[in-house]
Amino acid sequence: MAYARGEANQLGWREIIVADDETHIGHSFPTDSTPLLVMHHLSDLHVCDAQSPTRPEYLDRWADPDSPIREKVGTIGTYRPHSMLSPHVVEAMIQRLNTITHGPLSGHLVDGAIITGDTTDNAQLNEVSWYLALLDGLNFRPDSGSQIKYEGVIDDTPENYDTRYWHPHGTPPGQEDDDARAKYGFPVVPNLLNNCRKPFTATGLRFPWYAVHGNHDALLQGTVAPEESINAAMIDDKRYTGLPSNVSLAEVLSSFQEIGPASYPKAFDAPYVQVTADIERRAVERGEYAAMHLASPGLPKGHGFTADNVEKKHMYYSTLIGGIKLIVIDSVNHFGGWQGSLDVEQFEWLEQEVSISDRPVVLASHHPLSKMFNSYAPAGRRVCVEEIEAMLLQYPSVIAWFAGHEHRHHIKWIGTEQEVKGFWQIETASHADWPQQSRTIEIVKDNSGDIYFGLSVIDHAGEAEYGAAQDPLEIAALSRALSANVWQKRLELGATHDVNWWCGRPEDRNVVLKINKR
Repeated sequence: MAYARGEANQLGWREIIVADDETHIGHSFPTDSTPLLVMHHLSDLHVCDAQSPTRPEYLDRWADPDSPIREKVGTIGTYRPHSMLSPHVVEAMIQRLNTITHGPLSGHLVDGAIITGDTTDNAQLNEVSWYLALLDGLNFRPDSGSQIKYEGVIDDTPENYDTRYWHPHGTPPGQEDDDARAKYGFPVVPNLLNNCRKPFTATGLRFPWYAVHGNHDALLQGTVAPEESINAAMIDDKRYTGLPSNVSLAEVLSSFQEIGPASYPKAFDAPYVQVTADIERRAVERGEYAAMHLASPGLPKGHGFTADNVEKKHMYYSTLIGGIKLIVIDSVNHFGGWQGSLDVEQFEWLEQEVSISDRPVVLASHHPLSKMFNSYAPAGRRVCVEEIEAMLLQYPSVIAWFAGHEHRHHIKWIGTEQEVKGFWQIETASHADWPQQSRTIEIVKDNSGDIYFGLSVIDHAGEAEYGAAQDPLEIAALSRALSANVWQKRLELGATHDVNWWCGRPEDRNVVLKINKR
């Protein structure tokens, strides 16, 4: 069973419908094989504290269909109407993955899981704590600030009401309907902002799992390096609702880019509303992310990270799993900007790890190779696409690279001769955007020595109907429906590509790939 978007109503809203599973295309998967690695691949969880006061959601309206500068700004990505439901989507995915203990094509036991970065949305301490609670099966409350009421931009208090945001509880007395409901067909979901903040005990992932560092795990909104004044504002009691008078929109957007440097404007006289301060919203420090994984009760201990990562404050490592060597890269440019690159020390370490491997190598990072072009470095230099690719193609032991970041399913051959010289890059979609899927990757060797990759996309356990959106699975089902209907990604409203772009092509989803014997 799979899920798809139904027919649009007069406002363009599409219900989620049940669809047939897609058949696998590409090569025929071998009936007799030796497993090298069977792994669940999750990416871009974006576990989000949507009530955090320094989130610049107000910028996102400039990418709306009626924005006069939409074509210039493209996607901004500082607001999603379903961000506050992110923990429930992860819970629903974990419940689904726990039922898949063997490879769907090979029948071999699953060795473990890997999460290729952006586990959090804003690099906050509480977001990391929630994500780890979800993976470890702990009881937690996905809430911050006030324990009495929701204090994010989609609350329903008349004094803070803004029609540019979806307000699930409906329109306050004396106010106009918000754009999401009036123009785009979004539903009213009574009591959602209370239900989504209730504590629950997570199921926990019942496989060994490995962590990867992403730009949203290190940089605010995945872009800006934390610094003292921003950190103070993150834990304070002012939620900013617009820009200060001493900077222009153009200046702010130009300082919030894919290549560093990147910065937030100073608060100055920016408008704000009063919210509840919360010290748990502080930014996670370098090395602390690894330390929190070492404190996790799940397996393996540290989820790939060691005390060395804590001490040296770097987020890369290698390990052996199944019949392969897994090399996890930290592709985040900690100086700022949302695209990736490596520092020289890590690049040299990477080549050393590849060169000494006595078995096939699988790389994992947050950024795919094509997005490793963030060359900004106030000191030293960054190693980018061409240099990384040239080095890796010297080593036939490298057979695959797992990544996320673009929130889409995408498969690409990296190398000069497909299936002969090079490796497969496998990108998996996100939990934040449609279609909210993961995938299972089965890497096996047949009797002749050829290597096959069986890729199968996995939907989370939320159903097509979301009911009253009261429990985690119903809330996850609602999140899926909302993600399928974001107004900025509707072709009929002028989007350059619709939400199905994130699904990839058929050959990016359920597919069997091959590498000839080496």
